[in-house]
Amino acid sequence: MHAGTLSLDAFLGRRSADRRLARLTHDVGLPEGRGLEFGAASKPTPLPEGLSVTYLDFTVDAHADLPDAVPVDYGWAGSAPLAVLLGRTDYDFAIACQVAHRVPNLLGWFRGIHTVLRPGGVINLSLPDRRYMADVARPDSTIGELVEADLLSYERPSPRQVFAHTYEARTVDPAAIWEGEDPSQAPRLHGEQALAVAQTRAVASLDPEGHAPCHCWVFTPLSFLDVIEEATRLGLFSFVFNQIAATEPGGSEFFVSMRRDVQEDPQVLRAMQEGAIGYLRAILQRQRRIAKLIACD
Repeated sequence: MHAGTLSLDAFLGRRSADRRLARLTHDVGLPEGRGLEFGAASKPTPLPEGLSVTYLDFTVDAHADLPDAVPVDYGWAGSAPLAVLLGRTDYDFAIACQVAHRVPNLLGWFRGIHTVLRPGGVINLSLPDRRYMADVARPDSTIGELVEADLLSYERPSPRQVFAHTYEARTVDPAAIWEGEDPSQAPRLHGEQALAVAQTRAVASLDPEGHAPCHCWVFTPLSFLDVIEEATRLGLFSFVFNQIAATEPGGSEFFVSMRRDVQEDPQVLRAMQEGAIGYLRAILQRQRRIAKLIACD
């Protein structure tokens, strides 16, 4: 357990000037609380001294090569029961910045976090928007892919995930895309050898002693809402959305805030989930229409 490093006043001042920090700490209670942060590496979220944080990553030594990385308290890939590992279920918040897309079993990962947050606890995360980064050529992840990973309890990226991540990766500049550059013309990151490199890495991913960093999932803000809505309808997702912040001009990530609601009745909870998703989808669609109109001026 680690304590935040900022005074409360310093944190509040920084958060008021930093929209990204505000989104990653949305609804995090102050001045005291207990939370989790995933994949912090050498850039943990700056938090006030009253918040205690437990750090998790895919393995305890995930960033052993980074001398300034925060110590990882627990290694967890997303499928094993998190409550058993942590030994408690009363955390107030969880933060995951640019982590969820690298989790082999995304539904299992969300389910594990849900079990260790107290009712009313919040999870805030940022995800890359595939339209403005190396995954631009990949199709959005589907509910079928998420269900497969959950049924098979993936603890490490599958050969298919590794292959797609490697073969389809493009060399892109988010700023250039925002300025109108056609990303479909971007060259493959691994050039003419991309196909062979992808096959080699897919085979290597079967080695239980190896490690294949991989973007297992690719989303846009709307596609993320869509696939989570489908998971909700299947009873495979229990969080309720608080808000979703679309990718800002010039940027390449979007933000999601969700909560473990105090309501536990399945029918009432489902209605709340679907209502929140529908409301946020309408906001995103309206923002997209406005952006198109502005671009045409």
